[in-house]
Amino acid sequence: MRLPLMARDLLAVLSAVLVMGTGCEREEPPITPPENTWSWVDFPNSTCDEGTPTGIGTNLSDSKNLLIFFNGGGACWDSSTCVQRNTSSHGPFTQTQFESLASTILPDSILDRRLANNPYKDWNLFFIPYCTGDLHIGNADAVYTNGTTTTTFHHRGRANTEAFLARIATTVPNPEQVVVTGSSAGGFGATLNYDLVRSTFPNAKVFLIDDSGPMLKNNAISPALREAWANAWNYAPVFDAIDPAVKDDFSALYTALSRKYPNDRMALLSSERDQTIRTYLGLSADEFQSAIRDLDSTVLEPLPNTRSFLTTGQGHTMLVRPAALSSQGVSLMNWLNQMQSASDSEWQSVRP
Repeated sequence: MRLPLMARDLLAVLSAVLVMGTGCEREEPPITPPENTWSWVDFPNSTCDEGTPTGIGTNLSDSKNLLIFFNGGGACWDSSTCVQRNTSSHGPFTQTQFESLASTILPDSILDRRLANNPYKDWNLFFIPYCTGDLHIGNADAVYTNGTTTTTFHHRGRANTEAFLARIATTVPNPEQVVVTGSSAGGFGATLNYDLVRSTFPNAKVFLIDDSGPMLKNNAISPALREAWANAWNYAPVFDAIDPAVKDDFSALYTALSRKYPNDRMALLSSERDQTIRTYLGLSADEFQSAIRDLDSTVLEPLPNTRSFLTTGQGHTMLVRPAALSSQGVSLMNWLNQMQSASDSEWQSVRP
């Protein structure tokens, strides 16, 4: 039986008080906006790339389940990408930006409660914005120079995620099911922060849905690019805590997570020739297709709890319009429902 929202909130408050009494972390108060309505919550302890604070979008219910969605928006790692070409979404990201996005992008996405057959329509929904340029994994301040102009960029995606999770955990304490997901840079962010989210909810049944953020194998993500990201974002400590092998082969993260959490289900969604991701990685359409097929066949397929949903073409992101997508006659929406409730034999990878 699910508790009414007010009763759930009261338990969350009591939980927060008890935790504070033990001297542990997670002392943040629960979020208590109106039920079944998108609301914006400011986080003064968060930081966008230009230094302003951001927050999160919330849509709460009386469910014991929660979905955490990492938003996308490119990436940047040096003066050229961050300052000259602006290849990532910059701050500020406040209530104004969120309300604009909520009216144009969230409808018909997996964050839409009115979307037919949406397996998450009754869940607690959390939207994590993206304004740090670092795939939600950075923990560093970088100084970039463009001509005579010097700019400090705050790549603080990981620190922001930690702050957000502290309040999410007191808002929905002891959830039964948790979906960690995101699209594009947010797909990378969901995968890169999965271990952090998973450790926050150790007793839950947890799912990973990486939409268009493929952690490609070996040098499909070039060593020079991986080094540039590491230097700008300081992600090495996160990788070292999970598996140091990830620093040399990003695809090793899927294997490490699958082995650490064998009862969780994990999924990668991607087109075979994703134009956006291949451009960021400096790959041709054929090179990306070869890399995604290699990742799928040699890394993901052998993992017993991991599946892929691949489509033809060069489209980018799927969760913004899941009802409109299918591959090999299989609806993505039906496939997501199977991920939640079907047996291992019924929930299978879909490939062109």
